Amino acid sequence: MSLNWAMLVPDQEEPVLLPGEHGRLFVQDNIKVVLNDQSSSWEAKGRVWLSNQRIVVITTSGSFRSLNIPLTGFKNWKLEQPWFSANYISGTVVPTPGGGLQRAATMTLTFTEGGAIEFTNIYRSLMERMAAGGMEEPLPVYQPPPS
Repeated sequence: MSLNWAMLVPDQEEPVLLPGEHGRLFVQDNIKVVLNDQSSSWEAKGRVWLSNQRIVVITTSGSFRSLNIPLTGFKNWKLEQPWFSANYISGTVVPTPGGGLQRAATMTLTFTEGGAIEFTNIYRSLMERMAAGGMEEPLPVYQPPPS
């Protein structure tokens, strides 16, 4: 996980795609993210992106500007559906060397305008594909043109 390390497209407030990244599979505005490690706490509001390689949060307000999490860096996550408040996803974020966090942190993504279930379904599907070794999409088989 990297704090304030997501490269942004100038004037568009969206992340620059990484090599091999196939666009955005899910985007949701008006989320709230809270990070807590053993000694610090960060809170912000903004937008979350989910791609085939990472989770990216770009904030509009709060104590950090961006959050970049490789798909495999979000552990022990679960979807919570409280009766009287917005659905949220919580889990442990594993730090990336040189990424701005020194130790693992708990993260809560609160979806104030919906989207938590869709995010969860897409993320679960991506993790299942990674576990099966199927994240790399094979090239189509080409037939030579008839002579």
